[in-house]
Amino acid sequence: MGLSSSLNIGRTGLLAQQTAIEVTGNNLANLATPGYKVQRVDLSAIGDRRVAGDQYVGQGVQIEAITRQVSEAVEARLRTAIADQSAASATADQISRLEAVQNELTGRDLTTRLGEYFNAWSQLTTNPQDPSLRTLVTAEGTSLASFIQDLRSGYNDITAESTTALEEAVASADSILDRIESVNQAIAGKEGGAGQASALRDQRDQLLAELAQFLDVSTVEQNNGSIDVYVGSLPIILNGQSRGVELRTRTVDDEVLTEVVIKADGSALDVSSGELGARIEFINGDLKEAVESLDLITGQLIFETNRIHSQGQGTELIRDVTATNAVTDVTAALNDLTLTELPFTATNGSFEISVVSEATGQATTTVIDVDLDGINPATDTTLTSLAAALNAVTGVNASISPTGKLQISSDSANNRLSFSNDTSGVLAALGVNSFFTGEDAFDIAVNQTVLSDPSLLAAGQERLAGDNRNALALAALRDEPLTALNGLSVTRAWSRQVEEVGTNLAQARDDQEAFGVVRENLQGRQAAISGVNADEETINLLAYQRAYQASARFITVVDELTQTLLNLV
Repeated sequence: MGLSSSLNIGRTGLLAQQTAIEVTGNNLANLATPGYKVQRVDLSAIGDRRVAGDQYVGQGVQIEAITRQVSEAVEARLRTAIADQSAASATADQISRLEAVQNELTGRDLTTRLGEYFNAWSQLTTNPQDPSLRTLVTAEGTSLASFIQDLRSGYNDITAESTTALEEAVASADSILDRIESVNQAIAGKEGGAGQASALRDQRDQLLAELAQFLDVSTVEQNNGSIDVYVGSLPIILNGQSRGVELRTRTVDDEVLTEVVIKADGSALDVSSGELGARIEFINGDLKEAVESLDLITGQLIFETNRIHSQGQGTELIRDVTATNAVTDVTAALNDLTLTELPFTATNGSFEISVVSEATGQATTTVIDVDLDGINPATDTTLTSLAAALNAVTGVNASISPTGKLQISSDSANNRLSFSNDTSGVLAALGVNSFFTGEDAFDIAVNQTVLSDPSLLAAGQERLAGDNRNALALAALRDEPLTALNGLSVTRAWSRQVEEVGTNLAQARDDQEAFGVVRENLQGRQAAISGVNADEETINLLAYQRAYQASARFITVVDELTQTLLNLV
């Protein structure tokens, strides 16, 4: 009985050390395998047996467990670090693209174009009747408008690229969720609620790390070994099954928002990190702000230029003029942009229209009131009432075109028209005697009428030959604070936008570097816990080998004793 028990002790030693050697060999084989978590064999002594009185003898060794060396806390922190670095990297990449399109500080940028445009007006002040200087103004205006349109087109390209990249990232994240579901099912089927299928769990950890590049996720393990995955408090894998993610756009208060939602129920995810979070934040934040800022600055450039230009005169006065901006509802108050769909707002005030005789130079001036105070809505100025008021002026014909544009002309070939002292901004809002057409960066252009006849370029005021006051006012617009731009001038507002892009890019790059350091530190911690150390495994291998050899020698001794005993019989 004693020798047979001894043989069993040796047997347990052989089996245990053999398994330990296999585990160690597997660790060494996966020394360079990405995502592999080192495994450890936990050995424990088999319970004692009584041999006599109070004497006990052990019964050998057994394998308590084979466990993956992993810290879930470190894994969770590492996934967060991966998400943060991925977000910073995507943000830096996208803002860098935005900065490249702006192309500032190169001489081929909007700052330079604005400077050349205002310089052209400044040069015109030296000799307002010089045809070449007038042509220079229209040429610089055309160049500026074309550059702004190209810049806006570049923004549109970035929008398309970012949207495509976001769609691809969402599709990738959704695919990873499906793969995690498959691994979940394999783990639950293989483990059956007991032990650990190490290779499958390693594969799942790798998938979670891939998912973390797109989303900052947290996990909860279930009793069957599968995991549920959450973004914030919302599950994207529940009961081991993927609920899917997809992209959705919706309009809120006339603003188009892009968001990631759960396929299963349409719940919007609060994606604040990872590539998805960065791309959504860029589209809804930096890019949207850049587009809106360019449109606002361009709109103010158009309106303020036209506000000044509409009140001046060129070397030739106007015989007839058609507004460039159409009114949708000609019976609506002109400051009701919802109904009129005008790009700019007129205010309460007035303007003057003068009928000038070509023969005598005598001018007859009439004040046209623009009632937009809102005190009595029934009397507020509409396009219809404005046309009627103009038409009532002796020597003036006014009408509304079928497309809703105001048309004004003299009723005699011997008369010309001019405008002045517009305190309402209605001329600029309608585009009467304007320099620019359009409403924002998408469609800004120089008025074709001025392009065709630079003599109509309004450099002077009060119909005085050689007067340059309008050109001076337009040149001064370079530095004029504008309420709509929060007290900044057109040029300063653009510089502020460029500065914000540069600041945001620098911050994103700093974040990218900082999160990279955090990620590297956590990966080092992960490697210390879960990585394969060749030296350590070699030492373990030698120890298990010696233990195996000792067990084998022990069995040999017991076998010899058994043979001796049998020979005595």
